[in-house]
Amino acid sequence: MSSSTEDINMIRRRRDEDIVPRGYWNLFGPSPLTILDEMDRLFDDFRSGFENYMITPRTAGAEALRAPAVDLIDEGDSYRIQAEVPGIGKDNVNIEVTEKDVEISAEIREEKKEEDKESGYIRRERRYSRFYRRVPLPSSVKADEVEAELKDGILSISLPKQSPPETKTKKVKVK
Repeated sequence: MSSSTEDINMIRRRRDEDIVPRGYWNLFGPSPLTILDEMDRLFDDFRSGFENYMITPRTAGAEALRAPAVDLIDEGDSYRIQAEVPGIGKDNVNIEVTEKDVEISAEIREEKKEEDKESGYIRRERRYSRFYRRVPLPSSVKADEVEAELKDGILSISLPKQSPPETKTKKVKVK
């Protein structure tokens, strides 16, 4: 090779390199962590296409903790929250109210056991379900006057609004 060809190749290499290395590992080549990060990204991209068809460890716990469907309705002097909680009894529902938000939670543990000694048939079923939902409110409510009712799997919570504080106007004399 002639020296002019070597000079051209040297100039091309220099153009591709940074003047100041971007990181410690750039002195020795790509970082091992960069390669692992890229592999994680590739696998995440691949798995994301199958999330609707597979239960993964990441999504397995999501079924155990559900968030009920909630409607927040402005009724003028109060708010009404309606939450779908099918199969939950009123003794299992917990509602906590502050001036700014409402937290609704419930937990059910059920165990059924059936036995037929003649046929040798034994059946035992367990069910566990819980849910949690926090609903932020647009304005303050009177937490002491909140009422709730559970009927046909619909939890209805009435939240009276606090009256806005009266703004006092004072005329200031300019000196």
